[in-house]
Amino acid sequence: MNWQTELQNSFSWLMSALFCTALGLYLCGLLLGKTEFGRRFWHISRDIWRKSNKVKTIGLVLLLLLMVLMEVRISVLNTFFYNGLYSSMQKLDVDAFWFFALINLMLVVVKIIHSVINYFLQQVFEIRWLEKLNREMLDRWLANKNYYLVKYEKELPDNIDQRIEQDASEFIHGTLDAVRGVLNAIVSTIEFTIILWGLSGILVLLGFEVPKGVVFFIYIFILLATLLSVAIGRPLIKLNFNKERYQGDYRYSLIRVRDNAESIAFYSGEAKEQANLQAKFQAVIHNRWQIVRKMLGLDGFNTGVTQIAMILPLMLQAPRFFTGQLTLGDMHQTVQSFNRLMRALSFFRLFYDDFTLYQARLNRLYGFFTTLDKLDAMPVHQPLACSKGFYLKNLGVKDQYGHILFAQINIELKAGDALLIQGDSGSGKTTLLKALAGIYPFETVGIAERACVEQPLFLPQRPYMPQGTLKQAICYPHIQASDTELKAAMTLCRLEKYYHALEQDNDWQVIFSPGELQRVAFVRILLSKPELIFLDETTSALDEPTEALLYCTIRKALPQSIIISVGHRCTLQQFHNKMISLSERANCGLDDCCVK
Repeated sequence: MNWQTELQNSFSWLMSALFCTALGLYLCGLLLGKTEFGRRFWHISRDIWRKSNKVKTIGLVLLLLLMVLMEVRISVLNTFFYNGLYSSMQKLDVDAFWFFALINLMLVVVKIIHSVINYFLQQVFEIRWLEKLNREMLDRWLANKNYYLVKYEKELPDNIDQRIEQDASEFIHGTLDAVRGVLNAIVSTIEFTIILWGLSGILVLLGFEVPKGVVFFIYIFILLATLLSVAIGRPLIKLNFNKERYQGDYRYSLIRVRDNAESIAFYSGEAKEQANLQAKFQAVIHNRWQIVRKMLGLDGFNTGVTQIAMILPLMLQAPRFFTGQLTLGDMHQTVQSFNRLMRALSFFRLFYDDFTLYQARLNRLYGFFTTLDKLDAMPVHQPLACSKGFYLKNLGVKDQYGHILFAQINIELKAGDALLIQGDSGSGKTTLLKALAGIYPFETVGIAERACVEQPLFLPQRPYMPQGTLKQAICYPHIQASDTELKAAMTLCRLEKYYHALEQDNDWQVIFSPGELQRVAFVRILLSKPELIFLDETTSALDEPTEALLYCTIRKALPQSIIISVGHRCTLQQFHNKMISLSERANCGLDDCCVK
């Protein structure tokens, strides 16, 4: 082998191999798109190939392909280096030995440079793809209130937080590993088959002479091992899918205990929670034992194949070595080439366990996106047209199955009116309020109009407080207020004791009591000054004097705002001039209240 010529030819080999590889990858992508697996993959990864990202993505992909080809080329040169080194030692050729030692130094430097650049490019590609995929998942999840509507789906995707945070990252890493592994396997198979073909002679088996028999024997051995490995490991696909789901369920149950610690403590529900957690954990353990039983067979088989492969090439080439047809360097190159060829042909056998995990993540992400696709395609029922007041005529509300929940709802409100919705527990007060606020996900019928306002304010029974400073939490999501305005509103709502904590970063949802959270809701009303306010039992955790104070405060501060409240207490009637009762769902009329 002429090393000077071979090193010069490596560049032309890399360029031609890169062109063929890129073309082959493109054609494989087109064919893959015709399969169910491919359609799911492209459905998840389409964002990275859009026009704004395409040029950078293609450039990075080509560089990564080049890194894979360089790795194979270095491995090929490495086998010839060891052939020459061991042959020089067998011949006691000192000059040749030191020449190959210098070649080794050069190859080591190239390997180091290649390793550093390859790692950097891989991380750049993974991070950029993760940023785009994470942004798309968050945008889709938070758009059109999908995060809220998804809970009404019959097939609710499990552990959405896990899919966004964990599955997305591992899917990207798995994709890169799979593509690089397949490409490395194909190119290595071609290159090392050529090397073994040159090193092979006539193989005698049971009295039969097989030209180039070493190559054929290796291919048959590895292909049979691969088929058996796939057959043994096939059940792992479903088991690994369940593994992620069960672990996510267990983690979510632990979080629920943490978030509801006070209620559990009051109920003394530790034993019940422990039983529930043990049941979730047992599902994790049961699934893990199933995986262990399958992996015993798969790992045992793979280990046996690997051990046989360590001695097999020497046994096949030994007759030719002892007759002087092969040098010690040829034997060493045979072992190296055989192992690289076996690693290449065994890629799918050894990668099968990882591929089952990869396919499980792919299916979970696909389920996430298809659920959001369904929600995006679902007609959004926003029956409230824009008008000067709030007007409903013969409004009906249906459930997810199309059954009528309410009918003949007639309401007419003008600026300054306050409507109270009352009824028995479970009568659907909150459902009606959601329909009036325009966040009910199912069908409504009839005529509905509401005041032309930019953003009505909907306040649930337990107001949400994001993590951050207290000022950020109170002003959620986009209330603009000075410290003076904020403190004035807090004083009116009896939260002045928290002045000192406005710039403190904490989990205020946990720190504040239910009553304090509801007072925060009224602070938000005073700061945002909405023209239309929806209150869903927003004073249920307050004593009646505080409730009266807060209602009087907002009525005085916002005399022209329309207020629609849901509540059980009779004391609420004095703050509303109209009331609707859901005791008779078929005909919900509007009664006037006595305003005091």
